[in-house]
Amino acid sequence: MSASPQDIAGKRCLYTGETFQEAFRVLGKLRQGEAPIPTAANPDQVLLEARVLLNLLESRNIYTRYPLGIVAVHPAPDTIGLQVESVERATEILFNILPAFGPDGELHGVPGLRIARWHKTAIELRVLGQPARLRLSGLPCRLWRQAEADTLPGWIDPAEMRLCWRSSPAQYTTVERERRNMWEDPDDDYVQRVRRGAWLSSGLLRRAALLHTVSNAFAADGYHSLGANVAPLVVRSSHVRGHGPGPHHIVAALLDPVFGLPLRVARFQGDTDESYGADQHFVLKDRSGTGALDLRASTEKPSSRMDDTLWRSIMRRLPTRGFTGPEAGPLAILNCVGAP
Repeated sequence: MSASPQDIAGKRCLYTGETFQEAFRVLGKLRQGEAPIPTAANPDQVLLEARVLLNLLESRNIYTRYPLGIVAVHPAPDTIGLQVESVERATEILFNILPAFGPDGELHGVPGLRIARWHKTAIELRVLGQPARLRLSGLPCRLWRQAEADTLPGWIDPAEMRLCWRSSPAQYTTVERERRNMWEDPDDDYVQRVRRGAWLSSGLLRRAALLHTVSNAFAADGYHSLGANVAPLVVRSSHVRGHGPGPHHIVAALLDPVFGLPLRVARFQGDTDESYGADQHFVLKDRSGTGALDLRASTEKPSSRMDDTLWRSIMRRLPTRGFTGPEAGPLAILNCVGAP
């Protein structure tokens, strides 16, 4: 029996964090046979999304209500939208993705990324000479302008920094061109491993809400590590003990044959009984060997630096139900370990 449009919309909401009305409206525009969560339509979009996800994971200097500071994602074939939680998180994101360099010539951010348009409640960013687009929403325009301005004091010596998106809005700077060429180097083995696995990071960004819709995660960070044939993406998630569904629900959702990604569980360490609060370690890989997700879930108490009001807000938003499906239980997931 096929799922109803309402069921499909409800399930998409788990992955994206969209409202039911938003998901239902988007799904109503799909052509028959199109995936309910589309993949990025071109390699440039895939690479931009991979860079953005890595930035969201690596650059965490503030605590947020949602694990990544992202309330919802809005994936479309030619772009992706991220609904940002607060002006502080917006500033942090812009600080780390907008390109700038100082006297040492070291480039920070994404080469060629520019603010292309200001909207009433969003800003649109594009990579020069490419179709890749990113839309950041969730704040009124005046706060987006404040967030962009607030990036400047983040530098140790702002007067010495060259802000490429301001000083060279229509063309690449020399340093940006050099960095872009480095990340396109066909002779650099690590660069090529990262590029081959970019589809995984892009796919995860398009499903980023899973961290807070189907599990009791309250924080997440990560990085790329070195692997023999791939550059595994390490995601470290912090979970609340005894409140809401545990981390295995994230894995179950990623294994879903329609909404998930083409992954299998290659390795597992930990206790399947999450009521004990034991850590869990999942390694998921694709069958072609191009991507690997290293999910390290820990049951932790909040940091002493986290504000009590914020922690109470996190506890109120924790889901009461996790992901339901054919592989939703811990033991069912473990039956997939080593599957061909």
